[in-house]
Amino acid sequence: MKLQDLAYGLLAVGLSTTASCAEPGPSERVSAESVRYWGMCDASAAVALDRETLLVADDERNVLQIYPADRSGGPLQSIPWDRQLDIPADDEHPEADIEGATVLDGRIYWISSHGRSRKGKWRENRHRFFAMTVAKTQDGFTAQPFGTPCKTLILDLVRDPRMRALGLAEALDFGKKEVPALAPKTEGLNVEGLCATADGRSLLIALRNPLHEGKAILVPLLNPAAVLLQEARPDFGDPIELRLAALVDGAVVGLGVRSIEYSASHGAYLLVAGPADSTSTFALYRWSGERDDPPELLQRATERIGRIDDFAPEALIVDPDRKDVQLLSDDGSLKVKVASPRECAEGTYEDGWCEAKYLLDDTRKTFRGIRIDLE
Repeated sequence: MKLQDLAYGLLAVGLSTTASCAEPGPSERVSAESVRYWGMCDASAAVALDRETLLVADDERNVLQIYPADRSGGPLQSIPWDRQLDIPADDEHPEADIEGATVLDGRIYWISSHGRSRKGKWRENRHRFFAMTVAKTQDGFTAQPFGTPCKTLILDLVRDPRMRALGLAEALDFGKKEVPALAPKTEGLNVEGLCATADGRSLLIALRNPLHEGKAILVPLLNPAAVLLQEARPDFGDPIELRLAALVDGAVVGLGVRSIEYSASHGAYLLVAGPADSTSTFALYRWSGERDDPPELLQRATERIGRIDDFAPEALIVDPDRKDVQLLSDDGSLKVKVASPRECAEGTYEDGWCEAKYLLDDTRKTFRGIRIDLE
């Protein structure tokens, strides 16, 4: 598809930063229920433990929190994971920046951003691919690490000859301690999605940044269990490029992947797409899984997301027996009214307001969840 044709198509469906009030068509009924969770605000990845509970990661901390799935509330249980990630307690920059999660063979796999800091500084702790098993007991849930966290996944990826044309090595630039232009939201590498494939044999790693010729990049990982359990060299499949886009200020902008999951009830992959930077433009797509098939924009669901103030979907959760999906919003950048600078991290107070992520009281940090029915 030519870029000009894509622009006409987006104009036709009205995908823009201005929300549309059109009613859903007969093939895509959209509804939503909103809930609010507290105790964290930077919800970045999640999986369903069962019908009633979610396990949610915060990209600012190495603590996983269990929440009720469909009702507002605080964490039911916290699972610290610093030690299991081999991150020293006194590390100056301990956050692993967890961004993606999925379930495969009864294990929960997680992936960090593998990106630099917002100033383009190299962060070793953000290079983690790991897994766990979770069991339910009378006293709650218990989690055990599966194998050993992999710290070299992306280094192996960018050295793969098939990735050279995609610009991944340049976006990572391994070996340089600080490159401001390679911050994750500018030109740097940034992983944000992880999902089990439809056949249940492997994983798809999805990038928010960089794009290649305006297309989002997915990379199959064919041996995830062996990588962690046997410290085997990652076996990657051929990369996949998907045209995901939005119309912003009259221009077509390519989008990367924020979250991806395979939905058995839809017989397709569902993707949350968003820009590499902080622009609040998001779109929901359905994709067959065939590399030559273009993703289908879910217009009404996208418009529904756009009508919710400052909703930034970062985690998509599917149930194999349900047609609706759950989306969690990363609300760390939302401004919260505070009484004094003492309520905020040093240097983050702004005229009576503070971004949620900088609040010193975790009980005031919140994030939102919605359910959207796509049938």
